[in-house]
Amino acid sequence: MPVATARIGLACLLMVASTVVWRRGEVFAGSVDPVVLGKALCALLALVLAFIAAQTAGADRQRLGTGTLWLLGIVLVGSVLGALEHGTLVASAVAAARVAVLGATVFFLSRAAPALQVLRAAVASCGLVAAFAAATGIPSLLGGRFFGGIPPLHPNGLALLAGVVVLWAAWRTVLGEARWRHALLGGGYLAVVWLTGSRTGLLMLALALVVMALHLRRPRVGLVVGGLVAVAVGSVVVVATGAVGGFVERDGVGTSTLESRFIAWSAAQSWAESWWQWVFGGGLSVKYIPVEGQWWDEQLLDSSWVSALVQAGLLGLATAGTWAMWTGLGALRAPRPHRVLCLGLLTFLLGRSLLESGLFDATPEFLLFIAVSLLVERGSRADLQEDLVAGPVESDRRARSVGRAAERSAPRAGSVVGSAGSVSGAD
Repeated sequence: MPVATARIGLACLLMVASTVVWRRGEVFAGSVDPVVLGKALCALLALVLAFIAAQTAGADRQRLGTGTLWLLGIVLVGSVLGALEHGTLVASAVAAARVAVLGATVFFLSRAAPALQVLRAAVASCGLVAAFAAATGIPSLLGGRFFGGIPPLHPNGLALLAGVVVLWAAWRTVLGEARWRHALLGGGYLAVVWLTGSRTGLLMLALALVVMALHLRRPRVGLVVGGLVAVAVGSVVVVATGAVGGFVERDGVGTSTLESRFIAWSAAQSWAESWWQWVFGGGLSVKYIPVEGQWWDEQLLDSSWVSALVQAGLLGLATAGTWAMWTGLGALRAPRPHRVLCLGLLTFLLGRSLLESGLFDATPEFLLFIAVSLLVERGSRADLQEDLVAGPVESDRRARSVGRAAERSAPRAGSVVGSAGSVSGAD
């Protein structure tokens, strides 16, 4: 493995490790302890590796747009201004710094290598963390939902990491490059998503798969037959075990129900006490909101968009909404291979963000969202070429044909053709 590729992979693994939870049920409030220091160390090491990779890329350095960074900056600066008035400046400034470090790391990695390579490394890192968490969390199945062991991922967080791998396997299938290992990988992680009991995660994953399937041109016979067999077997299992009924009827308790989330969302509409708080919010450290008329006094903000309103105010909410729509339009205008993957990821991430928080925080979903945003924005799209992600089979065939033609016309151009072939084989 080339040094640059290994450096990018390690940086992505450190990023994912620094964004997943290390303690279950605790929210950062500004205090420093070994866990906070450990996550900060992972994030800083990832930033250093990304910066070195960008500086050593030389002529291979990628051209990127800066619109993503401007939008991120508006959200972060606005939240810090809100925290100044709300009295949460220290904790919110630290939270904003973590998000800024994560964004800078993804930016430098995308400068050092094609953004799609960075996405691949990020997906692989998500898969590794999810696999380890699932393997160490198997005993939790006795209690119903599937929790992660090490790290102690919540079922929704585990479903996120596993769902990303399923989408990657589906992307290779849509491009006609899937092998049996991709089918096994996708099926295994899909089982993890199911065992977590994450209804939002499973629903949005299914919707994302439908969006990606719409890009199928000529599905292979094996894919069609395999899909029909899988549907048939799955239907028999579902009917025989009643699994769907148990999944859909899973009851939440306390603040975990959908009805209780509406209570928090309603409280968010009147939480601000001044126009300053309405415009800039209360800072990224605000994770809970006071509620009245319930047996609990405060509640977690279970929506990225309600969180954006409370944490960054109307300015942050408007900026985040503009950012999401702008990224979606960029994905629609990207070449087909990029478009399939990016639309699938955006459908999954943005769909989950309606009922789950974390899209605009130092989380794995933000890592993936900003990577997609950098990939599809106009300044970056100028360098996207469809043959860069055509896949190993087609790319190798194209490289060989180009090489033979070059040898016949200009034997000394072999080195040039060889380097072009290696670039077209990247995905």
